[in-house]
Amino acid sequence: MAVVSILFFGFQFSNSSIQKAFKPSYTNGAPAGKTGAPGEQNCTGCHSGAIQDGSSQNILMVMDGGIPISSYIPGNTYSISLELASLPNKKGFQSTALTTTNSMAGNFSAGGNTSINASGSRKYANHTSASSTGSTGLWTWSWTAPTTNSGDVTFYVASNSANNNAANSGDVIYTSQHVISESSADVEEILPSIDMVSFVPEKNEVHLSLNVFTNSNISFSLVNISGNIVHNENLEPAVDGLNQYSLKLADDIKMGTYIVLLGVNGNKLTKLIQVVH
Repeated sequence: MAVVSILFFGFQFSNSSIQKAFKPSYTNGAPAGKTGAPGEQNCTGCHSGAIQDGSSQNILMVMDGGIPISSYIPGNTYSISLELASLPNKKGFQSTALTTTNSMAGNFSAGGNTSINASGSRKYANHTSASSTGSTGLWTWSWTAPTTNSGDVTFYVASNSANNNAANSGDVIYTSQHVISESSADVEEILPSIDMVSFVPEKNEVHLSLNVFTNSNISFSLVNISGNIVHNENLEPAVDGLNQYSLKLADDIKMGTYIVLLGVNGNKLTKLIQVVH
């Protein structure tokens, strides 16, 4: 999804490794500068293990009025949403946004389940203590785009899929980069969007609704949380407006969390789905 090819880093809190790694004052996210951006560290400084590619794990979108966009208008304010594909019970993240010269791109403001800290001119969005726990979760915060002539902006994200074992071992750390371009005119590029997706166990089918703004070719993939494609097919082309599809899966599909990945005229759209029987 050109959804800002469209981030997480986390530490555990009470009864967890954060108490061993950091002072209690860090319960609302990590110390600033842990996103893996140029000149920064990442969370392996306090959690053991190698960095993993987070391009499929960290699902970040820039939204305008609930609609994902792939280009921004300078000075406008947008909502950023971030979700971990694996839906861990213990999790966290840190994200920043930089210009091509590695300067802070605009400004961050905290949402209901995020906190903001800073180091120099760079701002960082983080999980909060309350939003670090739970099998589901979507982090949101506000981003005010830089005013003029900043060009592409890259969101850097580091995330932690934590095992909550009260130690710094066994966690999985992911880093990713998500780029959004500056609009060449005072018009944003509005992306197609997934309106609804669900699994119907009685029929072993995925049902989905897709909004597009021009006639579009559509490909469908179902990806497990290990990044493997378990189902792939080309769908009937979509027409301008709302399009609905029903997709039959193989009878031996396993229960679990999957990523629905749609290719829409070169854009990639993702949505999480639970397969249950």
